[in-house]
This record gives sequence, C-alpha cells and structure tokens, in this order.
Amino acid sequence: MATAYQQETADSIYDYFNEILDVREAERKDDILSRFLDAEVEGEKLTREDMLDICFLFLIAGLDTVTATLDCMFAYLAAHPDQRGQIIEDPTIIPAAVEELLRWETPVMGVVRVAIEDTEMDGCPIHKGDNVMVMIGSANTDEADVPDADQVRFDREVNRHVAFGGGVHRCLGSHLARQELRVALREWHRRIPEYSVAEGHVLQFTGGIRSIDYFPMVISPVGA
Repeated sequence: MATAYQQETADSIYDYFNEILDVREAERKDDILSRFLDAEVEGEKLTREDMLDICFLFLIAGLDTVTATLDCMFAYLAAHPDQRGQIIEDPTIIPAAVEELLRWETPVMGVVRVAIEDTEMDGCPIHKGDNVMVMIGSANTDEADVPDADQVRFDREVNRHVAFGGGVHRCLGSHLARQELRVALREWHRRIPEYSVAEGHVLQFTGGIRSIDYFPMVISPVGA
C-alpha cells in the first residue's frame, strides 16, 4: 500500500500531465501528448484517464531500470578495461555494446505471469491459475540459443536478447532506454575513460531489478 508521501507524489505527477494536456487541447504541438489526443485505438479515442496513465507509466518505468542497468554496465566495464578500451577507441560500437550488456546484465532478471490455461513445458505440468516465474536473465544466457552465451562480445551481428521482454508485454520504453544508455556511455567515456572499483570492495548486486547497493568508483585522471 502506498504511503501518504508516495500518493502525494503520484498525484502531483498526474496533476502535472493533466495541466499539459489541457494546454495541448487548446493548441496541438509536434509531441507525443498531442498525438495521444488525436489517436484512436480500434476506432475509439483515448480517454483522459488513459492518457494520464500512459504518461505516468512512461515517467516511472525508466526511473529504476535505466539507472540500475547503468550500475551494472559500468561495473562490468570497470572490471574489463580491454573492452572499455574498445568503446573509448571506437564509440561507434556503443549501440552494439549496449545490446550485448543488456543481454549479459539483464536489468529485470525475472517476471511473474499467471497461466491462463493448463499446459506443460519440458515435462513440467503448469495448471491454469499457477504463478509462473519467467527467468529472462537465464534466457539471455541460454547456450542453446545464443552462440558463445558465456562470453561478452561487442561484435555480435545477431543479438536476439529479451532484456525488454517480448510480445504484448514488451517494454514500451525500450527505444527511449536504448537511447539513454547509448548517450550515457558515449558521454561518460568521452570525459571519464579511466575508472575502477575501489580496491578491496566487492560489489553486491540486488535481486529483482539488478542493480548495485553501493558502488565506490575510483576515477583516474586522463593519461594516468
């Protein structure tokens, strides 16, 4: 159950977008909110509640996952200076590096679903109504589907990872997340190419959304 502070914060976010939508009602702009106002789904326009819910989801969905993913990407690159050097020397590989690190450091490692019918998977019966845990992180390192699954390679020509899920449950913010991750890696390594984890510290990764509790980073002067 949300605390009073959480509810107040959520309400303020809804109020903010509601005011912007009022402005867009009066005058359209070349932006996604104006498109929401004119969009139709199967012949029906979105309600104001629909639009506010989508805006709220877009805002909160990337708060933890993108920052948590950057935690893990920087931790990996700090521990693998040779591959970090590839990014520094040739920033054009960053999009491929992002995809590979998404596969290797899957931000949301598992999701829970409810079976809608009786079925069976690899001899294991699944009954209608059962909770099913889908291990996305395991799928992304499945040696039966991914060549050299246990190796991080920035030169993969095909990378069919499912870090953003799939089907109707695919992450709506996947394109924005990719862009944010690419920009973050590009600009960080342009300015701060040398860094490492503080000597003697062992990073502890969280469950659920994969992130790092405490990350003492040592930044080295350029050329050191």
